[in-house]
Amino acid sequence: MAQAPTSERYTAVAMTLHWLVALGLGGMIALGKNMYDAEHKPIEWMFQLHKSVGITILVLMIARVLWRVMNRPPALPESMKPLEKRASHWVHIGLYGLVFALPLSGWIMVSASPFSIATVLYGTVGWPHIFGLPELALETRQALYPKIEQVHEIMSWLLIALFALHVVGAIKHEISDDEGVLKRMIPRLFGKTAPPRAPARGALLAFGSAFAFFGIIAGGPVIAQSLGGNDAGVQAQAEGNWLINYDASEIRFSGTHSGDDFSGVFEDWTASINFDADDLAAASANVSVATGSARTGDTIYDNTLEAAEWFNIAAFPEATVVLSDFVAGDGAADDEMVAQAALTIKEVTVSVPFVFTLVEQDGVWTMTGATELSREALYLGQDSDATADWVSADISVSVTVQASPVTP
Repeated sequence: MAQAPTSERYTAVAMTLHWLVALGLGGMIALGKNMYDAEHKPIEWMFQLHKSVGITILVLMIARVLWRVMNRPPALPESMKPLEKRASHWVHIGLYGLVFALPLSGWIMVSASPFSIATVLYGTVGWPHIFGLPELALETRQALYPKIEQVHEIMSWLLIALFALHVVGAIKHEISDDEGVLKRMIPRLFGKTAPPRAPARGALLAFGSAFAFFGIIAGGPVIAQSLGGNDAGVQAQAEGNWLINYDASEIRFSGTHSGDDFSGVFEDWTASINFDADDLAAASANVSVATGSARTGDTIYDNTLEAAEWFNIAAFPEATVVLSDFVAGDGAADDEMVAQAALTIKEVTVSVPFVFTLVEQDGVWTMTGATELSREALYLGQDSDATADWVSADISVSVTVQASPVTP
């Protein structure tokens, strides 16, 4: 008669979470050692993937710990010596602690980074910085960041060491013991392990808590912004003697990042225009732009623009432009004109010439204009990129407005 198996398996959920976390940690270690190119410049997509996997592991570990509390793991084999059992126990505690601490320290490091780069999980879901850290003074973040980075790296080496001990111990006892330990963490093979003694329970609490943590953190900024009502947008303006067709109008900005071109638009803006080509001295225009409505088609760019060193939409949700001093231009086009545009962002105002043309067709006028803005003059991105190593020093702005004169 065949002998009944004595080694009890983990639950299927415990196995799945164990191997998912192990796979994620292996990927994290590989990414962490290869995130710089030959010139030691960071490879951005690897950094974003590294952060994405780290947050995924953090969420999985919440479910794993709760599942382990409610579903006790199988006892260690009786053939293991007391010292080996204690060593196994402490290695597991160390592994659990480090697997939690590493993504948390990474999250702290990213939040306190002088570079203020947004985290977007797998290029899709924005993940906020830890409250208060991005608002620290630049000097504080510059001093804090390398210390956190050092702690993060030390913990990664400790994790590798404990991981190696864990693997070696599992293989050793699988080979030397009749019961073994490795086979308990894999699906049943050839009847060598017995099923868990107690039925699995607590899935709703374990996974519900993990999903709740993810939803609250990832969705918190979106919820807070929506509760802010119109604070993040601009109010429609009825003044002026021109009726604007916003569907056919746009404010676009463009530049380069890491040598690659990028462009975007502001989706929420309004303008009040008073303009008569025969009375340029009285002409004026007032524009209000919701800075949080900037969209580039890249979530990382969009979320980074919302940060404190860029548009700082939490404190300054609106930028304004006042156009005045209209004169006929001296360009090749007969209909070219120039106005002075006073742009205010985050209480910083700069004045630049705005060159535009007007074209009329069937009673509808189209204004096309452009200007250049200096990031340094507006103090945009100066904490992390004052020398324009990453983002171009000058940003081009082009404006197209389609409007019809209001009949008195």
